[in-house]
Amino acid sequence: MKKLAFLIAIIGLLIGVFGAIALTEAGQIINMPRDWVFAYFEYRQAFNLLIAVMAIVAIYLSIRFQVLSKKLNVLYAVGIVACLFFINIFAPEFWLRAQQYGAEFVNVEQADSRLTDDTDVFVLEINGDARAYPRDWMQLPHIVGDTVGGQETVMTYCALSNLPVAFNPRLNGQETDFRIIAQVNNNLIFTDRNSGELIQQVTGTAEYSQTELEQYPVQRMTWKAFKQLYPEGQVFSYEPNVFDELTLKLFDSALAPHYAGEPMFPTLSMNDDRLATGEKIWGVNIGDEAIAIAKSHFKNASQFVSLVGEQQVLFVHYTEFDTVAAYLVSDDGTDWANVDIDPYGKYEGGKLSRANLYSGMPWMIWSHWFPHTDVLL
Repeated sequence: MKKLAFLIAIIGLLIGVFGAIALTEAGQIINMPRDWVFAYFEYRQAFNLLIAVMAIVAIYLSIRFQVLSKKLNVLYAVGIVACLFFINIFAPEFWLRAQQYGAEFVNVEQADSRLTDDTDVFVLEINGDARAYPRDWMQLPHIVGDTVGGQETVMTYCALSNLPVAFNPRLNGQETDFRIIAQVNNNLIFTDRNSGELIQQVTGTAEYSQTELEQYPVQRMTWKAFKQLYPEGQVFSYEPNVFDELTLKLFDSALAPHYAGEPMFPTLSMNDDRLATGEKIWGVNIGDEAIAIAKSHFKNASQFVSLVGEQQVLFVHYTEFDTVAAYLVSDDGTDWANVDIDPYGKYEGGKLSRANLYSGMPWMIWSHWFPHTDVLL
């Protein structure tokens, strides 16, 4: 019976440790396969119950048959609780607290006292209603919800991928409750507490149902540019606590070599050397086709059209505001490279629809997720 008690205790603890590793950054440090992470999460409730039951049985047998000392029983119980904490609570409730509901927004004047002109902001504009999400204030919550231009929205940000993506939060027509889980292949994954789905941010795809979330185009610019372009806009506001401040300092330190081209986690293919690993690109993915634009290409032309699959995409670098936008255009004979398009997408003949532009992703991450990509150098 003593051997049985010891065996149950070890198996329960190993399952808990595996889960804690899989659903935290530790799993990516050891390059745990993506499928393992997703599979563990899918059955985590069953694993939670199994771990708890095995722990209770093991401690009961240990006490009854004097397998472990009182101190060791306490340490074992603490270890089990710690595993369950890291599996279920640490990232979504304690460390990276999403703000899909109840996020605070302030006006431009209020935000201006806390931001510098060169602050990096992610801009979401729908029906003339604009929001700015400062990068530094998005690093911890990762997910921020609001209603913009009459549409439900969530802005998401993955610091590892340096990628902001905005979505319609409705999943299969149902209301969601998004929370952070972890990351795989240097990109954020989050869950919908309501449906149990896992979503990969860079693809916007739910893992189990393969449903694709509707995206809203995001444009990246400086705070100075946002103030000029959207003086009536609203700005996401985040007030970090003491623990948050420490986390942000650790993030900044750890991300410096990562952005320089040395991936923080060894989970990228790293076999495409068309660009330097850390070079930040502008990317568009449509269906099974993708294109990456290097900064050097804008030195040749500040406005040009490129074909992504069967879709013509117009890229415009607004030098006055130092921001890049991408628009969907038709192949109707118009010389789009020479049409005057203002920063709102308006031109003499109307207003263009924006493409979903990924701005600021390091090449090593873009090329991993979109290995089929073309490149404009």
